Amino acid sequence: MTVATLTSKGQVTIPASVREKCGLKPGSRIDFVVQSDDVILMYTNLPTLAELYGSIPNGGIHLSIEEMNDAIGDAVAEGMGLS
Repeated sequence: MTVATLTSKGQVTIPASVREKCGLKPGSRIDFVVQSDDVILMYTNLPTLAELYGSIPNGGIHLSIEEMNDAIGDAVAEGMGLS
Protein backbone atom coordinates (compact mmCIF):
# COMPACT_ATOMS: atom_id res chain seq x y z
CA MET A 1 0.00 0.00 0.00
CA THR A 2 1.21 3.49 -0.86
CA VAL A 3 0.40 6.31 1.56
CA ALA A 4 0.25 10.08 1.01
CA THR A 5 -0.35 12.89 3.50
CA LEU A 6 -2.92 15.66 3.19
CA THR A 7 -1.48 19.15 3.68
CA SER A 8 -3.17 21.99 5.57
CA LYS A 9 -4.15 23.42 2.16
CA GLY A 10 -5.96 20.19 1.22
CA GLN A 11 -3.28 19.07 -1.22
CA VAL A 12 -1.88 15.57 -1.68
CA THR A 13 1.25 14.60 -3.56
CA ILE A 14 0.66 11.42 -5.52
CA PRO A 15 3.65 9.15 -4.90
CA ALA A 16 6.04 8.73 -7.82
CA SER A 17 5.41 4.98 -8.05
CA VAL A 18 1.67 5.59 -8.53
CA ARG A 19 2.25 8.42 -11.05
CA GLU A 20 4.56 6.19 -13.08
CA LYS A 21 2.25 3.17 -13.00
CA CYS A 22 -0.74 5.28 -14.10
CA GLY A 23 1.21 7.36 -16.61
CA LEU A 24 0.23 10.59 -14.82
CA LYS A 25 1.95 13.73 -16.02
CA PRO A 26 1.57 17.38 -14.99
CA GLY A 27 -1.90 18.43 -16.11
CA SER A 28 -3.36 14.91 -15.94
CA ARG A 29 -6.97 14.93 -14.80
CA ILE A 30 -8.07 12.82 -11.84
CA ASP A 31 -11.69 12.30 -10.78
CA PHE A 32 -12.61 11.67 -7.16
CA VAL A 33 -15.60 9.35 -6.84
CA VAL A 34 -17.15 9.02 -3.37
CA GLN A 35 -19.10 5.81 -2.76
CA SER A 36 -20.36 5.33 0.81
CA ASP A 37 -17.20 5.53 2.93
CA ASP A 38 -14.79 4.91 0.03
CA VAL A 39 -13.05 7.37 -2.25
CA ILE A 40 -12.02 6.07 -5.65
CA LEU A 41 -9.52 7.98 -7.79
CA MET A 42 -10.07 7.64 -11.52
CA TYR A 43 -7.76 8.93 -14.23
CA THR A 44 -7.78 8.88 -17.97
CA ASN A 45 -5.16 9.22 -20.62
CA LEU A 46 -7.77 10.48 -23.07
CA PRO A 47 -7.08 13.91 -24.53
CA THR A 48 -9.24 16.88 -23.60
CA LEU A 49 -11.51 18.58 -26.15
CA ALA A 50 -9.04 21.46 -26.29
CA GLU A 51 -6.27 19.02 -27.24
CA LEU A 52 -8.47 17.47 -29.95
CA TYR A 53 -9.41 20.83 -31.48
CA GLY A 54 -8.42 20.92 -35.14
CA SER A 55 -7.48 17.24 -35.30
CA ILE A 56 -10.35 16.36 -37.66
CA PRO A 57 -10.55 18.26 -40.93
CA ASN A 58 -14.01 19.60 -41.74
CA GLY A 59 -13.74 18.97 -45.48
CA GLY A 60 -14.13 22.64 -46.29
CA ILE A 61 -17.88 22.69 -45.61
CA HIS A 62 -19.01 25.92 -43.96
CA LEU A 63 -22.72 26.26 -43.23
CA SER A 64 -24.68 28.98 -41.52
CA ILE A 65 -27.03 28.16 -38.66
CA GLU A 66 -29.96 28.59 -41.06
CA GLU A 67 -28.41 26.16 -43.56
CA MET A 68 -27.81 23.62 -40.78
CA ASN A 69 -31.39 24.00 -39.56
CA ASP A 70 -32.70 23.53 -43.12
CA ALA A 71 -30.56 20.40 -43.59
CA ILE A 72 -31.79 18.97 -40.28
CA GLY A 73 -35.40 19.74 -41.24
CA ASP A 74 -34.92 18.08 -44.63
CA ALA A 75 -33.38 14.98 -43.03
CA VAL A 76 -36.21 14.71 -40.48
CA ALA A 77 -38.83 15.13 -43.22
CA GLU A 78 -37.11 12.49 -45.35
CA GLY A 79 -36.91 10.10 -42.39
CA MET A 80 -40.62 10.55 -41.76
CA GLY A 81 -41.44 10.02 -45.44
CA LEU A 82 -42.67 13.59 -45.89
CA SER A 83 -40.44 14.53 -48.78
